[in-house]
Amino acid sequence: MVHTFDGFNDFIRLQKGERLSDFLADFSPEEFPGAWVSGLGGVSEVTLGFYDLAAKEYRWKTFDGLREMTALQGNLAYDGTGKLMLHAHGTFADAQYISVGGHVKDFITAGTVELFLHRSYKPLNRKQDETVGLPLLDL
Repeated sequence: MVHTFDGFNDFIRLQKGERLSDFLADFSPEEFPGAWVSGLGGVSEVTLGFYDLAAKEYRWKTFDGLREMTALQGNLAYDGTGKLMLHAHGTFADAQYISVGGHVKDFITAGTVELFLHRSYKPLNRKQDETVGLPLLDL
């Protein structure tokens, strides 16, 4: 991972072979309140989910093979234990221009992935909501 900070925004470049989950485990800048995340790049594997509201659980599927990350949008906020949590959705297109999308659980970077983190002015936290079965932003 290569990282720079301009005083308010974080710019991150994940290198070939890096996992999103490893970046999230290692990313711990000082005084980080949370952020809006956007990104693009390429992946060699991606695990996506679809949330089944009735069952209150994700259905996960891993897609192998080179794909362009055509969009990644989400946020970084702290869960109830103080761990930084990514909530992001993305679309990924293969060489035939066929796209898949959903809740992003993890991916492996192909050539590169570039992330832009626009920091929040206030700390962002999540709180479990039993109605939907998910930790929602506690606003």
